[in-house]
Amino acid sequence: MHKNKIKMLILSLTGQCNFACDYCYASEHNKEMMTPETAKKAIELVAADGEPFTLQLSGGEPLLNFACIKEITTYVEEKKLPAILQIQTNGSLITDEIAKFLFAHKIAIGVSLDGRPGVNNKLRKFPNGEGTTNAVLKGIDILKRNNIAMGITCVVTDTNVQDLVSVVEMAYYLGNVRRIGIDLLREQGRGTKLNPPAAEDVKKGIEEAYCLAEKMKIALHLPIYFSQIERVKVLQKGGNYNFGHCYAMNGEAAFVDAKGDIYACSSLVGDKDFYLGNVDTGIDSQLRYNVKTRICEAMHFCTACRDFKLCGGGCFARWYGTGQRTQYLGECALKRTSIAWATGTNNGDKK
Repeated sequence: MHKNKIKMLILSLTGQCNFACDYCYASEHNKEMMTPETAKKAIELVAADGEPFTLQLSGGEPLLNFACIKEITTYVEEKKLPAILQIQTNGSLITDEIAKFLFAHKIAIGVSLDGRPGVNNKLRKFPNGEGTTNAVLKGIDILKRNNIAMGITCVVTDTNVQDLVSVVEMAYYLGNVRRIGIDLLREQGRGTKLNPPAAEDVKKGIEEAYCLAEKMKIALHLPIYFSQIERVKVLQKGGNYNFGHCYAMNGEAAFVDAKGDIYACSSLVGDKDFYLGNVDTGIDSQLRYNVKTRICEAMHFCTACRDFKLCGGGCFARWYGTGQRTQYLGECALKRTSIAWATGTNNGDKK
């Protein structure tokens, strides 16, 4: 029924986390630890196609299940599977041992950080309510000490949207950040209790961040790339703009929870409407086709937009979480601002 290969496999190694961030969309995920056996079954399902795929280790906090990470890595390497490994972590559990392991096995590292300490601590907290910044910076410093580069993911809410320049400041201060990704609030999990950023605030905040990054690049001869701008540049070259940024919207993603159940997207775990199968029974091609069709049809307003070719379309999960049936205007503002910067039509702000 559905012939597209899976290009993105995300393993939720556990729903547990040592943080209790205000906006966490994964707060209701299964709290069990994924076993190596479950992970291997999921990998086998995707690797059977023989095509390269991205294998992202996620959670919860994936480093709580570091033993499983080691087994997964050994399995991929011994089988010579065409997997590109990534990990998205809060950074607080990184040790020298873990840092060296990730580097040795070429596992790309992304750490979540939402700005300077005062801002980050308002959103990213321990279960007791204390801020997490010191713990995160300690982990990042360990990476730096081991000469390991990383990326930062910043989740934007109405709390930090007006201080996005601090994300750039922190990135340059840390010294080993090479990429910044902006992730607008998704109203799932604990995220339902927060307010999304207003579109005008997103535009202003991201313009200020891009402007500062450009000035720092010139002054220090050290670029830090923004995922959103880089995506536009890919589309300028004739890349797939039909929701190409989101594998789920093209039926090319599989998110596996700790029990082995498979969903189309990490933000839609537990919703039976987006269930695709289980590692023991495989991915149901009819369900996969139905989910892809539902997602693409729901986002019809994107394909009618004049900016679609360089935008590539919005995030279904973010839109779905709002309960609205129109565009997520904050995301439109982010995409249009990024297009302006990538194409040089940002009224000279780069200078």
